[in-house]
Amino acid sequence: MKSKFTIKSYLTVILLIAVIIIMIKIIPTFFNDSYYDDKLFPKFFVPSIIILTFLFLIGELRTKVLILKIDKEYIEIKRFFGLKKEIYKFSEFKGWKNSVQTSKGGTYEFLYLYKNEKKIIKISEFHHSNYFLLKNEIEAKIEYLGYEPFSFIDEFKEIFI
Repeated sequence: MKSKFTIKSYLTVILLIAVIIIMIKIIPTFFNDSYYDDKLFPKFFVPSIIILTFLFLIGELRTKVLILKIDKEYIEIKRFFGLKKEIYKFSEFKGWKNSVQTSKGGTYEFLYLYKNEKKIIKISEFHHSNYFLLKNEIEAKIEYLGYEPFSFIDEFKEIFI
């Protein structure tokens, strides 16, 4: 079984491209235009926000926008739309936990696969249109470890680690 992306997950890539264009076009303006020579706030605040947004989107792409292929014995993960490939046997995983994130756009379930007390794979209903089929395959092959409350702080840390 292979994962399928939702339309929303492509938004991450579109936003990343937009932020890169903004970085190329706007950031040099703050340092090359004499208007900003005596204005420290826009000179450092705006580029900092743009760069942090870029890092956040790269982290999202790395940790959540995954191409998954589930076979009988293993899970194959491709990160960055296939640039980085990893293969894990089901026996390598300690188990899986689920979590729920609520936002204005709706409520989305996440599934975390653990290996050696560390989250290795994150599968989300937000990014995968066939999330529940993937979850059923994983439920049949890996032990359930329980519910994990969603934490923005943990998600933020994992993006940058």
